[in-house]
Amino acid sequence: MTNYLTDLTFDLLEFEGLTETIELEQKQSEEALQLSQKVKTKGRQWQVYLQYLALFGFEEWLHKRAVEIPVNRKKCSVVQPQYANFMDAVCNLQVGDFKVCLIPSICFTDEEITIPRAVVDLPEFKAHFYVAIGIDSELELVGIRGFLRHDKLTEFQSQLQPEEDWNYYLPLTCFNREIDQLLLYLQCLSPEAIPLPEIPTNRQANLARMQTKLKTLLLQLTNIPLWKVLTWEQGISVLTTPDLINWLYKYQIENKTSLKKYLADLLQILTKKAVNASRWVSNEMEEMLPEISWEIWPTMSPSPMRKSNSFSSEDLQEIIREIRRDCDLKIPEIAGIAYQNIFLGTEQENINNTLPKMRLYAMSWSLSEINREWALLLILTTIPGSITSSNFKWRITDQTGILVEEEFILDKYETYLFTQVEGTYDEKFLLTINRNNEEDKISRLFEFCPEKFN
Repeated sequence: MTNYLTDLTFDLLEFEGLTETIELEQKQSEEALQLSQKVKTKGRQWQVYLQYLALFGFEEWLHKRAVEIPVNRKKCSVVQPQYANFMDAVCNLQVGDFKVCLIPSICFTDEEITIPRAVVDLPEFKAHFYVAIGIDSELELVGIRGFLRHDKLTEFQSQLQPEEDWNYYLPLTCFNREIDQLLLYLQCLSPEAIPLPEIPTNRQANLARMQTKLKTLLLQLTNIPLWKVLTWEQGISVLTTPDLINWLYKYQIENKTSLKKYLADLLQILTKKAVNASRWVSNEMEEMLPEISWEIWPTMSPSPMRKSNSFSSEDLQEIIREIRRDCDLKIPEIAGIAYQNIFLGTEQENINNTLPKMRLYAMSWSLSEINREWALLLILTTIPGSITSSNFKWRITDQTGILVEEEFILDKYETYLFTQVEGTYDEKFLLTINRNNEEDKISRLFEFCPEKFN
């Protein structure tokens, strides 16, 4: 039920300055408690519980006052555990045509409102309206204390200094206490009247610049806030990179060795230039750095005239026939093929001419243009005459984790190794081959982007 300043509950509790209060039903509190359990990080479930109470209270109030205004939680931070784990606000809540950020607190009488720096400074989380909400979880009572337009917040921002804990502390007097005006704005105002800034285009470049430090620092965040380890600039790169937020959330829950290894791969996927494997289908090659250049194999048909380092087209054709026969893989004749020779070893081995030499073939093709899916087949072979008695490892990763990881020895008995992965056009695959340790390695990143053709 919606209660106003003259309500008996308000008089008894002496909640000074509340404009409107909403009494939640017990089932809403129980649902908030249940949903908060989805965040598995220790110490965060209480904060997420408060966020859900704030969300349910705001939705209840809006439903009673303006039922025609839709509320969409789909992109809301609190329904995504990986964001709720780090955000003490309900951001990216879509209310009609506007983005709303709910700022919950457990006190109705504080004269300061704590607002996370991320929802103020970062376009990814900014809102047209910031709504301060007080909560008494024992009484199942939510109070709307005031709201602040984004353009007004921008005016105040020059007078504010973020604290060490990545929060701003705004006086309650900065907030508009006339809640009916918020309803009026939501019903009648155009979002263009309160423009939000565009997301900067240099996010990836900034992440690439600091990835080496992040690879070490992020491993320290087992169960402590970001601000205790990262600078704000580093925090921006983490908070605005969904794949990194996903990784960090999993790491804080599981802390597995595989996740530590995967972090280095993920940072490469997010920052490294990928070779566009869709060009191989048309026998095209984009400009790449000389040290990772590829040569295109123009056809899957035998070509006795084409030889390189004693490895002919017939050798590749035989490998493909074996793979098709033994593994029942469907490899289309139109598949694009590129290859490069790989030298992985020490400088002394290079001097002694004992450097292991291998050839990597990468085959790609579209599985479905409608569903935007593609396949990548990787084949690693020995080059005749090369010494390859060492142990090697290779692994394939994408934005979700490690897909393939194998240890192998290529010799006269086992002359090749292969694996196939599939994904959408939005997915990239990183191949890492290493010998002896993680430092002695090469990596190649693949994507499939037909739309990049000019």
